[in-house]
Amino acid sequence: MTQEEVNRKIAYVKECFPDVVFRCQELDNGSFICIMRGGLMQDDPSDYMNNAVSVLVDHELHNEFIEKFLDNPWVRIIIFDFNSINLT
Repeated sequence: MTQEEVNRKIAYVKECFPDVVFRCQELDNGSFICIMRGGLMQDDPSDYMNNAVSVLVDHELHNEFIEKFLDNPWVRIIIFDFNSINLT
């Protein structure tokens, strides 16, 4: 995945979910980590963010991390191409 592809995906999510904010960083070998926050004023922030994540990933292979105790449902961490990250 390229930075341009990630930016295009983020722009589309922002159209659909205008209150979602992002911080994305390229790691290496085409891997990206995206931190998403939104849905703070929604009745069901968990469902809102699930939908925003679905729009972002759009059938791309990804890993999603959700806060362990689920008391922070408006933040999601998405990693694209997790297996390509060079850990050495």
